[in-house]
Amino acid sequence: MSQKDKFNDLMLAIREDEEKSEEQKRFDATLEQIKEALALLQKLLEAIKEAKESVETTQKGLEAAAKSAENIITRVCDAIVRVENTPIKARLDDESIRQLKELHDQWLGQETQTLANHNQQQQTIWQKQSQRLANILKNNEGVWISTRIFYIVGSLSLLSIITIAMEIAFYVYFKWIA
Repeated sequence: MSQKDKFNDLMLAIREDEEKSEEQKRFDATLEQIKEALALLQKLLEAIKEAKESVETTQKGLEAAAKSAENIITRVCDAIVRVENTPIKARLDDESIRQLKELHDQWLGQETQTLANHNQQQQTIWQKQSQRLANILKNNEGVWISTRIFYIVGSLSLLSIITIAMEIAFYVYFKWIA
């Protein structure tokens, strides 16, 4: 074999090694991507398992709540039925009438006492008011006119108001209307 053939074989072997090396690098990169995808897949699988467990726990809780609500409704209905079926005892015998009369008399006594207290308070207030008015009259405070003067002043005031109203009416009639 000649030198040239050896050289060509060597070059061919180097190219094949380089191609194998490049193919090995691509294979390693592909293998690394597969490993990453596998790790991600495992994480997703774990998340799915946790979600499934959570859903199962939630479902059990909801089922328990539904059963509890049904039990509550059943117990409330049972209580209503028991109350409806319970007889109410009403009796009207001499003892009940006597108790009722005692309670009525007691209430009437309380009301009488309350009214007496109210009357006493009103009398006290009237006495204070009368004393105050007597003091005002005694000290000549305020304006006091006799009934006669009141009617005279009131009549004159009313007459003057009517006169002014008539004057305004005549003025309007003759000035603007006629």
